[in-house]
Amino acid sequence: MRTLWTRRPSPLNGRTVVLTGAAGGIGGQTARLLVERGAQVALLDRQEEAVRALADELGPHAAPFAVDVTDSAALEAVMAQTAERFGGIDVVVANAGISGPMATIATIEPAEFERVVEVNFLGVWRTVRAALPYVTERRGHILMTSSIAAAMPTPTVGVYGASKAAVEMFGRALRIELAHTGTTVGIAYFGAVDTGLVRGLISARSALGEGLQKMPKVIGAPISPRRAGAAMVSGIERRARTVYAPWWVPALLAGRAQFAMLEPLAARFPPLARLIHDSGLPFPERTSAGRP
Repeated sequence: MRTLWTRRPSPLNGRTVVLTGAAGGIGGQTARLLVERGAQVALLDRQEEAVRALADELGPHAAPFAVDVTDSAALEAVMAQTAERFGGIDVVVANAGISGPMATIATIEPAEFERVVEVNFLGVWRTVRAALPYVTERRGHILMTSSIAAAMPTPTVGVYGASKAAVEMFGRALRIELAHTGTTVGIAYFGAVDTGLVRGLISARSALGEGLQKMPKVIGAPISPRRAGAAMVSGIERRARTVYAPWWVPALLAGRAQFAMLEPLAARFPPLARLIHDSGLPFPERTSAGRP
């Protein structure tokens, strides 16, 4: 019996994708969906056992590499090995990221602040830089994971928001610089995703969970990593400039100027005020006895 409808092959069929932060969460689900669509995937993550286990699950179309995105030489070596094994690189997805501790700007340890910038921003730059010769040769696609935190203040994880804003501006500049090469650049923005990173933040500060619960469910409820991964893969297939989930993210990105007007009121939101207090006040609290 002849079928009346067959699914078109994905544009990713037979293509090679390099993916950082691949061992779990959004990265792990993105990897699974890429392989389902026929892509060959180089899985990069600093968690060696986890990334090897994922590669075993995905089969011969996946190659694991234990690498830290803060190591430029290691990234360059992995890109060369990937190109040799699969015949080139069509897409690079710079997805690795960390939240850092929940602390105010005044109280966060300098080493912790710098580590977030190293991974979230400089790690994206190092990844893209190492892959760029291969991707531009194929007139391919670059996707980097930013966040809605790039568009709104993130008290108590300020360095995370700053690093994601840096990724956004880096990606937008790169898009213009590469336009003449035929290479395209996409930026991904997600709300809360049900990953270990988000669960860790909520467990560390009860006020954060309380604040999310007070938001409308459609905004406060985290989406699944599978849903975020599906958005990533769809964006790669379409060579989209912007990737997002859930549906309300574009409205938030478009309204960032209006949201800035609400900043003076933000600290009066009780859960946020308690979150800032619990994460470390910038200065010792004054007492009435200390006032002139």
